[in-house]
Amino acid sequence: MPPLLEVQHLVKQYGSVRALDGLDMRVYEGEVYGLLGPNGAGKTTLLSMLFGLLIPDSGTIRWHGHDVAPGHPERLQGIEGFVDTPAFYPHLSAIENVLCTAHRRGQPLTQADVWPHLERVGLADAAHRPVGGFSTGMKKRLGIAQALLFRPRLLILDEPTSGLDPNGVRDMRRLIRALRAEGMSILLSSHILSEVEQIADRIGIISHGRMLCEEKLSVLMAPSGVHDVRVDDAKRAASVLRLCGLRAVAQGDTLRIHVPTSQTIGEIICSLVQHGVRVIGVESERTHLEETFFHILGIRETIEEPKSNSATHLRMEESHVAR
Repeated sequence: MPPLLEVQHLVKQYGSVRALDGLDMRVYEGEVYGLLGPNGAGKTTLLSMLFGLLIPDSGTIRWHGHDVAPGHPERLQGIEGFVDTPAFYPHLSAIENVLCTAHRRGQPLTQADVWPHLERVGLADAAHRPVGGFSTGMKKRLGIAQALLFRPRLLILDEPTSGLDPNGVRDMRRLIRALRAEGMSILLSSHILSEVEQIADRIGIISHGRMLCEEKLSVLMAPSGVHDVRVDDAKRAASVLRLCGLRAVAQGDTLRIHVPTSQTIGEIICSLVQHGVRVIGVESERTHLEETFFHILGIRETIEEPKSNSATHLRMEESHVAR
């Protein structure tokens, strides 16, 4: 299946700063794509190009199979969303802002058209309040409602859970899953890796304007091969494992076992049971996205800046132009 959105070799230079350095990316129909990277990686520069707000110095953007010529943002029709925090007229209400945007884009709508989308993002009670009094989280929810009004094929969300309380974060997660179930593609940029881990189908990790890794989340979070096996007799179990050529670290009645690729945890449990060991429970360790994220960035830092401190590089301070 060809990608819905494909960028190839994108370059963007700001003076001596190269915000994008030959970046490639593919987003497919009906998926949630998590765009990750430290501050200064080039995420906002990339997203701004997808809205036609910036023109690349070189490279190609293909939108549902067609090249988008530089300076022709109208050819990106079907992409909606926001970068950073969406901007609204502070003296107008939520519903007036959305209607104003629709009118400006040649789609004169009524309050009845807007209302369902405000309800969907949880802003029905604030529909007639001036947006100037909205929190950051409320403005982002309003930005989503406004985007949904135009029925996008690709919804771009930049830090959508920023400024939301735990209930708001949960509601946002449910909304993104519902939109994906309806067939919408979603490009999500976030620093909250635990949230991305719960909703993304594929992940792209960028640093210094380059794509370091683009892979399915299920592949990045594959089981690590480490299992904690709780048994009734740890001493007997350890002896059985030695017969199988395995070493285990005992912690009370639990053994931590690293299973080689040539065997399965099921085979090992069968061996334990056959030798009279009662297995009470098994917990398999999985790789977390945060661990993978820092591991991939760590590899790049080792290659490019062997003398620098990675903690210094990954601090969340970035120049505005490099985003």
